[in-house]
Amino acid sequence: MDVHQLNLRQATINDSAFFYELKKTVLYDYVHAIWGWDEVIQQQFHRDNFLPEQTQIIEWQNQSIGTIEIAEDTEKIFISSLYIHPLFQNKKIGTTLINQQCIKATALKKKVALEVLHLNTGAQKLYQQLGFMIFPTNDPIKLYMQKYFSI
Repeated sequence: MDVHQLNLRQATINDSAFFYELKKTVLYDYVHAIWGWDEVIQQQFHRDNFLPEQTQIIEWQNQSIGTIEIAEDTEKIFISSLYIHPLFQNKKIGTTLINQQCIKATALKKKVALEVLHLNTGAQKLYQQLGFMIFPTNDPIKLYMQKYFSI
């Protein structure tokens, strides 16, 4: 897979169903292990929290294969979620997108932050390989990670 052929497009409310189904595909096992999966609760949570203005759809060859949510403030770029369909994982897509945010953060003299479920050791390993450090908290569900850049 050539990651240079990736395209990001701004999400719209019409992407809500795709986002929900992708999130369910990617996170179901983790959510089920932590809280149990309740479809009604998960759908309501999605309706209450889907922010198309902060979400981009990851496309490859005109096919939607993932999403990335980014919130930015004066100090940091926060990657609030990065979901890639399992058929497209381990192909450097996540690495490429995170590195793009790191390049932007360097230019803006900001840090990059993200969160990951404790159970998602694969993602944790990727983030650590990319230079993210664990930010100490007492959260039993999620790890918070940050990467700082020289100013």
